[in-house]
Amino acid sequence: MAAMQVPQPPIQHERRCPWCGSDDTRHVQRGYTGPTDEVDQYFTCNACGRVTYELIAKTAREMRLGRFQAGGVWKDATNQTRYHVSRVLKVGINEYLIYLKPITGSVLTSSTVDD
Repeated sequence: MAAMQVPQPPIQHERRCPWCGSDDTRHVQRGYTGPTDEVDQYFTCNACGRVTYELIAKTAREMRLGRFQAGGVWKDATNQTRYHVSRVLKVGINEYLIYLKPITGSVLTSSTVDD
């Protein structure tokens, strides 16, 4: 009989802080179960202490008020950072996921959305 192989968990990609370049980061995955009860997904740099969002969740009402759209810019007022909105995905009756990419330089696009 052949031995059964147990599937290995997917390899986690190292996340590099876009603000300081450090590899010393802690990832917080979105989810309602498990060690966190987070609706957003982000990582924190242990070297500089900055938070980098990968995706944020918004309700239909927040989507109407915030005018989120792919290609726009989202401003995180709490951390004083800006992100390109790369994708907007409707995942439920009243929930949208907004995929973000950090803007590290001073170059911004035309539209800005404040949180």
